[in-house]
Amino acid sequence: MNFLPFAYDEFSGFLPHGHCYLWQSDLLWLHVVSDALIVCSYYSIPFALFYLLIKRKDIQFGWIYAGFGLFIFLCGTTHLLSIWNIWVPDYWLSGIVKAATAVSSVATALLIWPLIPQALAIPSQAELMAANRALADEVQSHRITLHELRKLSSAIEYSSGMVVITDIDSRIQYCNPAFFSITGYRRDEVIGQKVNLIKSDLTSAETYEQLWATLHSGNAWHGEFLNRKKNGDLFWCLESIAPVLDEHDKVTNFVSVIHDISDRKDSEQLICHMAYFDPLTDLPNRSLFSERLDQAIAYAKRNRGLFSVMYLDLDKFKHVNDTLGHTIGDKLLIEVGRRINACLREQETVARLGGDEFAIISLQLHTPADAGDIAQRIIDVVKQALVIDSHSVFVSASIGISVYPDDATDAPQLIKHADDALYTAKRHGRNKFEFYNAAANAKAMRRMTIESHLRKAMDRDEFSLRYQPEIDLKTGRICGAEALLRWNSQLGAIGPDEFILIAEHSGIIAELGVWVLKKACRDFSRPEFSGLNQLKIAINLSARQFKHAGLFADVKRVLEETGFPSNRLQLELTETALMDDVESAIEQMQMLKGLGIELAIDDFGTGFSSLSYLRRFPVDTLKIDKSFVGDLVDADDACIVRSIIGLAHGLKLKVIAEGVETAAQVQLLEEYGCDQAQGYWYAAPAKIEDFCRLFQSKTQV
Repeated sequence: MNFLPFAYDEFSGFLPHGHCYLWQSDLLWLHVVSDALIVCSYYSIPFALFYLLIKRKDIQFGWIYAGFGLFIFLCGTTHLLSIWNIWVPDYWLSGIVKAATAVSSVATALLIWPLIPQALAIPSQAELMAANRALADEVQSHRITLHELRKLSSAIEYSSGMVVITDIDSRIQYCNPAFFSITGYRRDEVIGQKVNLIKSDLTSAETYEQLWATLHSGNAWHGEFLNRKKNGDLFWCLESIAPVLDEHDKVTNFVSVIHDISDRKDSEQLICHMAYFDPLTDLPNRSLFSERLDQAIAYAKRNRGLFSVMYLDLDKFKHVNDTLGHTIGDKLLIEVGRRINACLREQETVARLGGDEFAIISLQLHTPADAGDIAQRIIDVVKQALVIDSHSVFVSASIGISVYPDDATDAPQLIKHADDALYTAKRHGRNKFEFYNAAANAKAMRRMTIESHLRKAMDRDEFSLRYQPEIDLKTGRICGAEALLRWNSQLGAIGPDEFILIAEHSGIIAELGVWVLKKACRDFSRPEFSGLNQLKIAINLSARQFKHAGLFADVKRVLEETGFPSNRLQLELTETALMDDVESAIEQMQMLKGLGIELAIDDFGTGFSSLSYLRRFPVDTLKIDKSFVGDLVDADDACIVRSIIGLAHGLKLKVIAEGVETAAQVQLLEEYGCDQAQGYWYAAPAKIEDFCRLFQSKTQV
């Protein structure tokens, strides 16, 4: 064994590496084993790093891992060469490897330090775990939310209520199946359409204005609509509409939840009907009658109107119940209610108060006597025979009447006075009516008496005509006459102003008008007037006669029967008759003009006709009312007369002045350019024989 501390290589001049140690086998093997372990460890690290890089493509700075692996590999190689050099010294190889290791280590050191800040920015494991836990929580929350959305979606899909989602322009984006089921629409007919496709146009505009004001303010709106299904059926909806806001509180959508409440509405209507209507006759009951009476009083106060309250009681109704039974009695009450209702206008009320008692509100009367006419019609209708279950039943009615405001101005007093008047009617023999006010009672009785005589007057030949001449102011000659109706009544003197109104209300005015027309045409067909086409006969038409549907046919028939020339006939109409329904009046007038008849507006200036309408009316003549002519010396009336004459001539119409009684009036009318005049200054109305003599006494062309 060589214990020399140094050994000399005769070839290289350097000592072998192994000779640098004291030759002790334990120490040598310690180095060999240690270097071998280091080499194994060093070599395992780069292989582990390269394996990691192959498996994890997402690792950041992978080239650093590769460079570091190379550096570790070279370090292991230097240790391997340390072992190698012990037995086979190769210092050049060892030096090259160490140089490469040095370069690798320096490069790794230089490159790794700038990456330290970026490496530090990479989350730590704890941070990654925390982020992972947070992500897991968020995923779980998302799953829960998704589950809740599925539940809500299922709830909406299977809900019996309709759900509609629209954009901000009200175009439908979603509807649940209930919407299609209830409305009858298909999905392709709805999506993209505006939600007003179910609008019925029966909801007030104010409701929609309130709705949009609420929604645009960002609040939800709740209310009711009357909508329309695809088949046209109406249905009531209880609707809640809410705006959907984004993160900037801007409205992006509207969500509407709609419930069909038609059944509830029907139930409410049924309950309301039961509360306000009599279950037997289906007429208003006492509660509704009281409400409508309060409304009638309020309306009459505002408009200074006149209306009546009537209490009606069936005479001897108990006898019907006792003999024929309550079933017949109930049917009798139903039929009586129908008959009473048929006598009234639509806006008037008949109510059953209980038993055989009825109450009536008759509105917009002209005089208290009008209430008597209505009461008498009801009495006449009720007393007609009723056939119920093969039984002929006869009943009569007694009626008590109170009038607002003559008898009272509050509901309790009007009802009390009507009830008092009812008992008076029963005491006076039943089957009649009585007013609470004695004066009104007397007027109504006179009116009834006149009407009764009027109906028989034509058969008794009590009517006659008087003719008042119309004078041409330029020539002073008779150019026509106005036919005036007179009644030689058994009751004494009754003027046309009174009996014509009663004839209108009683409905016999049309028959009476035909008689007047036929009589006048025959009178003016006398030989004395033959060949005088300029001689005209003027006949007044009342408002109701003018509105009579058969007027045109009546006039045409009379002209054909009498052979009277239509161009000699002039029909006079009042302004009020024309203004009630202008379009119908114009149509009626044009039909009459088609027969060749002249038309005149009588009593012009006392009505409320518009000049624009006057221009449209196909008239030939204006007749100035006698109230203006009588005060012609007054500056105001003179101004009115001049204006009427100027207006008429501007419209190419003739002007006739009525009620001329003085020479001064004649002179002024001539100065104003009036065409014709009539009045007592010329002649009083006369029989046809006297008119013929007057006509023949004048020189006529």
